[in-house]
Amino acid sequence: MPPRTVTEDPRARRGKPDPNPLRLLIGVAGVASASAVLTALLPSVMPTQVVDAGAGFVAEAVPVPSVLHVTKFVTLKPGQTAPPNAPVVVQPTPTPRIRVVTVTRQSGKP
Repeated sequence: MPPRTVTEDPRARRGKPDPNPLRLLIGVAGVASASAVLTALLPSVMPTQVVDAGAGFVAEAVPVPSVLHVTKFVTLKPGQTAPPNAPVVVQPTPTPRIRVVTVTRQSGKP
């Protein structure tokens, strides 16, 4: 009788894949995204500083307000004229209101 050879069991469990490379990739992506978010938020949170080299001190910069243009509309009275180079907008006349009165035969009243 020939010697018996040992073969692997076809139902034997296979090894699981190593999760460490994927964990490392997810960790690096998380650090990169957190860095991007903090970089985007940091300038709006922290005040800017101005360094004066001659005096040797650091002063906080005061934000300059943006220019706010205000358009003021004035209604001219009859006989008044607009100032020179002023744009004139003609006010549209309202549509006249029409009232329909129906008289019935029975009562004779509207």
